[in-house]
Amino acid sequence: MNPRLNLSNQERLRNRRQYAQVYQRGQRISGPRLIIYFLPNQLEFNRLGISVSKRNFKLSTRRHCIQRRLRELYRLHKRDFAPGYDIVISARRPQKHEFAYAQIEQELLGLAHKVKLLQSN
Repeated sequence: MNPRLNLSNQERLRNRRQYAQVYQRGQRISGPRLIIYFLPNQLEFNRLGISVSKRNFKLSTRRHCIQRRLRELYRLHKRDFAPGYDIVISARRPQKHEFAYAQIEQELLGLAHKVKLLQSN
């Protein structure tokens, strides 16, 4: 049986307190485009939060585009992530780096691999 690839409500970080807990008590790793915060939870699944700030991306269309790309990347690769973590993916301020889909995918999986968030098959 194939695991569900969509993100249910229970697989999302929903309120400010949940995000704050991951930011304060969790670990982080950063790359040129992304910062990943992660904190072990006591659940059998991961919960995802995405943060793209208005301060860094002025246009709402740009912010939402990046959010959709990050959510889709996680959704497609969620089977590869080790279960039991609260994960917040935050987009960094764009300087000379572009947020192309392939570049974000490579960076997200590379950072997750470095901190052993990916399962070894």
